[in-house]
Amino acid sequence: MGWEFPAILGGALVVSLLLGLWQQARYARSVNAMVKQHHGKGRILVTGRGLGRLKGTIVMLVIDDAADEVLAASKLRGTTIFATAKDAPDLLGPVATLRERAGDKQTGKAIDMALDQLKATRARAGESRVVTPPPPAGTARRKVQR
Repeated sequence: MGWEFPAILGGALVVSLLLGLWQQARYARSVNAMVKQHHGKGRILVTGRGLGRLKGTIVMLVIDDAADEVLAASKLRGTTIFATAKDAPDLLGPVATLRERAGDKQTGKAIDMALDQLKATRARAGESRVVTPPPPAGTARRKVQR
């Protein structure tokens, strides 16, 4: 058994890489579908990840910034790469009570991460509205009297 083990190991690594890329592409497709469906002014898409020993959860939330309400929610939960994003109607509603509607520990962690992302996004948007850079020096022209 000289070359068989390295060949099997290399094949397993290639298959693992391809399946990981496939999973990432499916996740990106579901995020892009949410963006396309719920695109609009004042809407923010945030995601969060909650990890456990065996299972993990990813939540994707579309939040109306003015109303402070979750308009669309999707949850990707599972142990394998074959987990798919499913609608989560139990997460729709006001952002203030979102954590109580989590249901389990991993979803709660994912919601906490998404709410941290929402807070950071709002802080960045607030800063950009208030702070404007000064005009560059030397752009004003003076009239020279002769």
